[in-house]
Amino acid sequence: MLFHRLEQKNTDNLRPALRLQAGKLAQRLDGLDHDIVELRERSRLLEEESNRHLHTLSVVTTLLLPPTLVTGIFGMNTKGLPLTDVETGFLWAAALMVGAAGAAYLVMRRSGIVK
Repeated sequence: MLFHRLEQKNTDNLRPALRLQAGKLAQRLDGLDHDIVELRERSRLLEEESNRHLHTLSVVTTLLLPPTLVTGIFGMNTKGLPLTDVETGFLWAAALMVGAAGAAYLVMRRSGIVK
């Protein structure tokens, strides 16, 4: 701004070399200002894209958390686990994992996390 004003004002009393340097400096500062504005816009776009990726990762993690819990429980080597003596125990456990992921999806859908 200062150099623009210096350029636009009556600069007859200034030396030509000073006027030339002020003009060059004003052009350089305009270029730097343009570069900074451009970088700010690019960083904003990158931030938005990163936020979208993080949101997707969070949704996938949340959907896989309940089945992981079920798998962890049935993976324990302890007596008295449910469905270990039933012939179709694996199918029930798989259905429980799918149901848990579906319930998590419905909760996230109702709360507006997933559209």
